[in-house]
Amino acid sequence: MKFKLLSLGLFSISAISPFFIPAFTPNAMAGCVAVDTNVQVGVTGRKPARQSNKVSQEFGPNCENSVGSSVRSSSSQFCRSENCTQKRTSDQYVDGGRRVPVRTRNIPIKVNVQVNPRVPSTRNR
Repeated sequence: MKFKLLSLGLFSISAISPFFIPAFTPNAMAGCVAVDTNVQVGVTGRKPARQSNKVSQEFGPNCENSVGSSVRSSSSQFCRSENCTQKRTSDQYVDGGRRVPVRTRNIPIKVNVQVNPRVPSTRNR
């Protein structure tokens, strides 16, 4: 009988604990968020593709100690040729929002994927 009561008590605690655990954990906050994603695919023959990606991410003075804003940019380029040249330049600027009494950090995210598969030439067959 005691084992059944103990089991019922443990089950009851585990059933209601998801409602109380978030109250004991602090919220996650970020200042400003800048996200840049780039994909460049250059399908070439003998020479590799020339691919470049220059990204600048700047955070304004109001991003510090605020629940800030976010900015996002994305790009994709595809080239199929013997001479592929892919160039990209991205400038991002983001400034803050509502001030909060805790220290928040800015989050810069840069994702750059450059793929260069080479396809054999079919000219000499």
